[in-house]
Amino acid sequence: MSINNEKEAIEKFITELKEFLTNDDPESAVLLFKSNIHEQIIEQSSWDIVPIVSNYFTSFNANNKKKLFECCETILNIIAEKCNPSETVLQFLEQIESLENDTKFCTMLKPVGISFNKLNDKSKAIEWCVGTIQSYIQALPIPSYDKSDSNKNKNIEETSAISHRIINLYTYIVSFLQSLIQELSLTDITKQDIIFKEYVLGLLIYLLGRPFCYLYEDVTVSRIRDQILKLIFHLAKDVLYPLNFVNDRSILENDCIMINKDSDEKPISGQLEKCEILELQEIVPTLAYANFYFYVITNEALWIKLPQVYHPHYIFQAGITLVNCLLKEQDIALISKGLIFMELLVKRVEKMSIGPDKLELKIYVMLLQTIINVMIYCESDSERKKALSVFHEYIINIFNMEARYFVILYLYNTCYHSGVLSLVTGLVKTSIIESLGMTPRCTYFFGSNLESLLKGACNLPYGSATDLVEISDEIITTLNLLRFLLIRDRSNETGIWSIVNMLEENYLKPLRQGIDLCKAHWKTKIKDLEEAKTKNKSHISNETEADKKVMLSVGNKKLPAMPIAQKLKFSHQVLCGLDVMERLRSLLISRVLVRYQSNDNIHQEKQHESSNEETEEEYEKKTKRKILIASMNFVPELGWSRQAISAGAESIGYPGIIHGMFPNGGAELVAHFYSSCNNELNKILKEKYEKIQADPAKKVQDTGKQICYAIETRLRMIIPYKKNWPQAIALMTLPPNVPTVLANLVTLVDDICYYTGDRSIDINWYTKRVVLAGIYKTTELYMLQDNSEDHEETWKFLKRRIEDVDQLHRIISVTSDLQQPEQALKQAKEIASATIITARNILGWNWYR
Repeated sequence: MSINNEKEAIEKFITELKEFLTNDDPESAVLLFKSNIHEQIIEQSSWDIVPIVSNYFTSFNANNKKKLFECCETILNIIAEKCNPSETVLQFLEQIESLENDTKFCTMLKPVGISFNKLNDKSKAIEWCVGTIQSYIQALPIPSYDKSDSNKNKNIEETSAISHRIINLYTYIVSFLQSLIQELSLTDITKQDIIFKEYVLGLLIYLLGRPFCYLYEDVTVSRIRDQILKLIFHLAKDVLYPLNFVNDRSILENDCIMINKDSDEKPISGQLEKCEILELQEIVPTLAYANFYFYVITNEALWIKLPQVYHPHYIFQAGITLVNCLLKEQDIALISKGLIFMELLVKRVEKMSIGPDKLELKIYVMLLQTIINVMIYCESDSERKKALSVFHEYIINIFNMEARYFVILYLYNTCYHSGVLSLVTGLVKTSIIESLGMTPRCTYFFGSNLESLLKGACNLPYGSATDLVEISDEIITTLNLLRFLLIRDRSNETGIWSIVNMLEENYLKPLRQGIDLCKAHWKTKIKDLEEAKTKNKSHISNETEADKKVMLSVGNKKLPAMPIAQKLKFSHQVLCGLDVMERLRSLLISRVLVRYQSNDNIHQEKQHESSNEETEEEYEKKTKRKILIASMNFVPELGWSRQAISAGAESIGYPGIIHGMFPNGGAELVAHFYSSCNNELNKILKEKYEKIQADPAKKVQDTGKQICYAIETRLRMIIPYKKNWPQAIALMTLPPNVPTVLANLVTLVDDICYYTGDRSIDINWYTKRVVLAGIYKTTELYMLQDNSEDHEETWKFLKRRIEDVDQLHRIISVTSDLQQPEQALKQAKEIASATIITARNILGWNWYR
């Protein structure tokens, strides 16, 4: 056949194909390709045929012209089978590259797979294939989970459509890769097969990055994720091997090693001799690695499949690079993954095993800044709290004392947020407590090192002109730290007493001047607000204008507009906080005075401050009681916890951070409740007893009924907190709290015995109280499980227990009439007396009626 005849035959073939497809005659179109007559024409004209046929891959044809659509699929599959695979692969990928529609992309994957499986050397075409698929995925939109009410419905529809599109595309891509992997031999592997395998592995990991990582993980998404992970584990014998590239990438990025921009860029294939495929950012972005290793390391079923030969520090170093990547994202789900990832990494590293040499890698300190940003700026309250926990665990549990010192010093030098600096100062206190408890002592937080840390903590940026309200949390935490050091370290082991004069001159004295200035400022604001409030009563129409005239600001930032009543409340809370600062500062001065009271050079200011009407203990006790009383309102919601104490403190104008006055946390709240309820019961029983004594003719109740009444009255005080009472019981069973709870229990049963007529001083004193304590505690436990109305079943249970002790009335009302020998009676009295005294001394109950 001449060239002209050949050209005419090709043109005629293409013309007929176009007519059949245009006229919706799929059967005739398919016959053109199934006939052996046109094989040579098909091979020569495939570059022209593929674009014509692929244009019919539209969603409209897929839904309304299924036969035509299937006809076009068949034609491309025939071309893939009959033509040169090295050419058809490029032809098909060129059509996918147009990014016209998802239907075309998904349909073209099958003939691409057929052509790939026919290739002997797949390494040459796989680079283009991977790049094409990645480009298509990269162009996909990211679902946005906007929770604002204004566009909630519209956003849900858009997000649902985007998610459905991504899932549909991933289903086809994963199926395509499965077909490629099935044809790949994992036993007799050539160099070309290794390159092909690495590219496929890189694409699989890439799929777990953007946009897949932004999807809400329902059943469908989880199924696709598991399929991808299964393929990865099938291809890679050691999935932890790429962590080496993550570490290298971290060093390159964080140490700012610049690449020569003047050098000519080479294609990826040209870099293979010098660089691993999986090391390339273009093949596997860090976000994809982060999401992939999140699934692998946090899933225990996958973790046990990994080779256990890697050092935990190696995995941790790469892991925190990936955590840093996740936490930098704006998406809440990714931030949550990062925090969960970090919590698990910390648990899998030996406690305090990383030394200062590791800090040469910037990622260790850069991660701190990323976590701080989450703590401050994240929109999710739960994630901010989790970030706070991760921040604390990271510093306390990962670094040894020497490295921890350098980390804390770094934070003092680089952080400017008052809340964060307050946390850092808390870490200093924790570290000092740990150091003092070590044998031999760890001195990294003593001496000159302590002085360096305190210079960072005791810092007023603008001296006495500093806005103390803005950094109130920081100041109160610092004052508490100094007070702790002065009380705890009387022998100057830490070196705190050597720098007292420096602290007084550079911090405490400017702080007092600053407090005086702030108080004067806010008192003036309160006066102006009161005047504005008075004017508003007579000129209601000018209320908004009057509000605007009195502006409140903190840290040179104006507060949002608010009514005068709220402004007054805020101003009074500020004054209360300043009073706390002043009181803590005065207590520090008092501590110094106690140590140096024989020094004739003590300033008159110190002498004046030390002569307070209230002693330090009285003031602290009074303040703590006020806070504990206020905190009881928050127990039903927050439990017996520090959070409840913080909420109670804030409700009466104290800063929430003042919970540091309660080192035992919720246990102190429970102890307060115990003693308060016992005092209240004592008042009730005393009033009832006095009424009976005032009117002897009044009939006295049976002893058993009196005891029932007293126990029921006491237990009813627990009912408002019944939901959280098991937590209180658990707290008070801890060894340090047992003496307190026993002392409260002894006080309770003694009050009940006393006001029901007991005046015994013999051995029966102990027996009666043991019996009554047992009845009270068993009834208390029964009540926690009682769901009857008004706890009727509990009161019936109590009555039965009293009746079971059929000799109780005789024990309380009648002394023993058993006749014993004189010597035995004397010995019994001595034992009873010793038992009573010992019990009272141990339990702290050493008073008599």
